[in-house]
Amino acid sequence: MNIAAGRPAPRVLVAIPAFNEAPTIASVVERVRAEAPELDLLVIDDGSSDPTGAVLRRSGVATATHLANLGYGRALQTAITYAERTGYDALITFDADGQHRASDLRPLLAAFTEGGYDLLIGSRFDARRGYAAEPLVRRLGMRLFSTLIALFTGRRIYDTSSGLKVIGRRVFPVLRARPFVDFHAEALVYLIESGYTVGESPIAVEPRRHGESMYSPLSALKYPMKVSFLILIGALEGRLGRRRAQTPARSGRIERVEEQMRHGG
Repeated sequence: MNIAAGRPAPRVLVAIPAFNEAPTIASVVERVRAEAPELDLLVIDDGSSDPTGAVLRRSGVATATHLANLGYGRALQTAITYAERTGYDALITFDADGQHRASDLRPLLAAFTEGGYDLLIGSRFDARRGYAAEPLVRRLGMRLFSTLIALFTGRRIYDTSSGLKVIGRRVFPVLRARPFVDFHAEALVYLIESGYTVGESPIAVEPRRHGESMYSPLSALKYPMKVSFLILIGALEGRLGRRRAQTPARSGRIERVEEQMRHGG
């Protein structure tokens, strides 16, 4: 990342939500530390029932611990709240299962800074790569969410569910205050419709080393319906919020013009 002469380097936090990730979390922490030692690191232990907590204590990494499993969205809200209150300029979310490459952290952060984004997605897919390597059900879901976001926003987001993102300080209060389920498609459409800048930058991922996807066969049917509804709600609320934010400015200009007319100005 290029830092202009005389300007302090931004404070950046890497946040790793972890739920029952004892087999992989130590190596993930080690790789992040080795690849980007200048970045601070926080693990959110989301009520793990396996030895994840003990592994984290041995590693000495800063840890926020939930007493019960609250879900991915709440884990990220904990990270965002921490980053906002302690003065970080950006937050990078990073998965605990070993699929993300720590070597992507610096390039992704550089792309975020150079592009002036509010949120930048580390994208596994794009127009060229597509979703061909994904299982059929997942492929259909990814196409559905990408298409819905494009319909509502006019923007094509190819990887709506990536867990590797850079989030800028400007949107910390927006994301902290809203009850997003997983900070994926519904958060993206809300930010875009609210006027924030969202982009994608290519990354590569490793095969899953441990555990299973959070989505069961049943959720593979329920999840697309739920997220599609949340995308709709996010789009509508984002548009309403942007209109409300613009209304006072327009009213103020009208009042000033009327005042000038009354005084012959």
